[in-house]
Amino acid sequence: MSEYTPQVDDYVIWDRGVHGRDEGWVYFKGDPVDNELRMKQGWNPITQYITIETGVRPKKDCVYTSGKEMRHKKIHTLLLCNKDNWSELKYVKNRRNEIPNTYKSQSYRYEDVQ
Repeated sequence: MSEYTPQVDDYVIWDRGVHGRDEGWVYFKGDPVDNELRMKQGWNPITQYITIETGVRPKKDCVYTSGKEMRHKKIHTLLLCNKDNWSELKYVKNRRNEIPNTYKSQSYRYEDVQ
């Protein structure tokens, strides 16, 4: 069995034993990192990671000091999971194919001429 590699819009469960159990949608996946190049350039090595959206709640109504309305209406709670921990994730499902087809042809459009 191959090791699971999480993708954006996967629903996962992360059982961290005594540290708890979290679940949610994969919200972001970072690009793979070339640590050899980073270290050669004097940077510290880092690991690839994902964020798991564990909660969403509405923001309270307010406006910017400029008077404009807030652009983002929700607060997203995200949990960071490094690549070293991806083996602890359990894949449940994904929502990539759940986007409905919202295309509707125009009722007044003429028939295509052959």
